[in-house]
Amino acid sequence: MSAHPPVAPLPALTALRFVAAAYVVAFHYATFFFAEAAIPGAVRLGYSGVTFFFLLSGFILAYTYRDVDLTDRAARARFAWARVARVYPVYLACLVLALPWFVAWVAKSPPPLQGLMAASAVLAPLGLHAWVPGAACALDCPSWSISVEVVFYALFPLLLPLARGAPGRTARLTLAAWIVLTAGAALAFARYAPGVSLIDPEAGGAGPVLLAQAIKYNPLLRLPEFVAGLLLYGAWTRWRLPTPALLALAALAGLALVAGAPHLPAVLLHNGLTALAWAPLILAGAQLRSGPLVRPGFVFLGRISFALYLIHVPAYALVNSLDRIALGGRLAAAPWLGAGLAAALALALSVLLHRGLEEPMRRRILRRAARPPAAGPVAAG
Repeated sequence: MSAHPPVAPLPALTALRFVAAAYVVAFHYATFFFAEAAIPGAVRLGYSGVTFFFLLSGFILAYTYRDVDLTDRAARARFAWARVARVYPVYLACLVLALPWFVAWVAKSPPPLQGLMAASAVLAPLGLHAWVPGAACALDCPSWSISVEVVFYALFPLLLPLARGAPGRTARLTLAAWIVLTAGAALAFARYAPGVSLIDPEAGGAGPVLLAQAIKYNPLLRLPEFVAGLLLYGAWTRWRLPTPALLALAALAGLALVAGAPHLPAVLLHNGLTALAWAPLILAGAQLRSGPLVRPGFVFLGRISFALYLIHVPAYALVNSLDRIALGGRLAAAPWLGAGLAAALALALSVLLHRGLEEPMRRRILRRAARPPAAGPVAAG
């Protein structure tokens, strides 16, 4: 039995997943291969692609499960199995692929970071590492967001009725919670890590690193973004703005955020403020039925975007290791070549993971979950 009734596909939103994943990849590869001064301001905000994913997760789940009674235990079980089937095969595979570099990184890290990082070997497969600073970014760093999504999935059956039944009140409470949490986090970081970058806190030592991870990756601090996605779907069902106007609004908000980024607290930008640009883009994507974003090639890229997001850091690590072993680090003098090789490898691995693991395992898990329980032995009468 399906986890939910059939729903019409939204192909442009699938394609936009690739745009957001590529934005995160560009951000990471820029910091890995290029000097800070050479990175454009727009690329420096590439981490905000994760805010897009959190918003979209709420929007798509609300859209997909709008007619499902999640107070029913069987419906909740089907929802849970659907999430496991969608996320865990590629997620676990990428954790395994990242293990060699994880071991090397832990071995050369000083305490107390070393012990916290090592804990990720146990916490990450369970989806718990985002709760523990030090462990959150140790084993395939992008995997922290999947740990956060696990919390969203657990709360979704409770949050969806609130967002649908009392959207105004839920929106006010969500905004208030976001303001309190981000303002408190910004003040704490300014107080205890003065002059240190939230995005790259390593220069400040273990204290700023742990505080930055507690702020950037903690699921409770990111929950307002998911709830905003639920509310965004509700708004879409009530009001439809012209798609060109939504695209223009997204572009203007994006330009304003890039221009204002040097003057805004990094906590606000990292933890949800960029929803001002992503939200109208999601609304526009939900309405698009023609154009490049709905073409099969772009939609396919959207389908492999989850694998791309999770594999791009191990792909970089492999290119970097081979460069040091075989080329003596010569790629440092050719950053565009290094970034291009890593990107090509990440894309190739994404296709292999999607076709060879993600889709086959998703179908297998869903088939197994749909099987009725085996009949027990009949008691003698």
